[in-house]
Amino acid sequence: MLRPDPHKFAIKIFSTIAILLIGISFLQKSIDLQRKVEDLEARLLLMPGEIAGSLILAGFRGIGADLLWLQVHHCWHSGQHYRMLPLFNAITFLQPHFITPWAVGGWHMAYNIYVMMKTEEEKNYWLQTGLDFLKKGIEYNPNRYDLYFELGWTYYHKAKNYHKAIVYFEKAIKFPHPNYVDSCLAHAYAKNGEIDKSIKHWEHIRDRSPGFNKVAVRILHNLKTYGAVNAPEEK
Repeated sequence: MLRPDPHKFAIKIFSTIAILLIGISFLQKSIDLQRKVEDLEARLLLMPGEIAGSLILAGFRGIGADLLWLQVHHCWHSGQHYRMLPLFNAITFLQPHFITPWAVGGWHMAYNIYVMMKTEEEKNYWLQTGLDFLKKGIEYNPNRYDLYFELGWTYYHKAKNYHKAIVYFEKAIKFPHPNYVDSCLAHAYAKNGEIDKSIKHWEHIRDRSPGFNKVAVRILHNLKTYGAVNAPEEK
């Protein structure tokens, strides 16, 4: 018995969906009007017909997300960066509790696409878009450390906004998390000029995280002696 080609099968599914969406898109204006009348809000709306399209995809969310991932990689390697945001939005709409698309999407926007831009305005746009994307991910995944950390790190490392980094690192450590999250928070305190808080947190790390003990001891010495993470000769 011949086995169906999975690639042809997937293409056939999405071709059918595309045809259906063309017809459905003409109904979107009336759907939007009705939604406003009933004071309803869609979780996400990217393009005409997407809400109905998500219903069509209800039984194929995994397949749909996988195919969209392939399209993301294609867009990145072909330089079509402008197409990535709608794709990431679509993937996370299909699988909002899957952390990786949120984390990778935010990273692509705030780092990879950012560095490809030529003007400061463009760079700032993609940095902010990445930050906003991670915030939306947190709305759907508020009880895990992952996206709080990703957002805190982007504020810390890319935006150099240490106050905002502290806000999200502090939220991250409220949930089970790796030890490095604590060290990032301690560094953020120091960068923000909150030396006493940094010392207190490094003492916590020294006493409870054996793998970071030597680092914590060295940094505590520097903070208490020089008021900075690094001694003058280490800079």
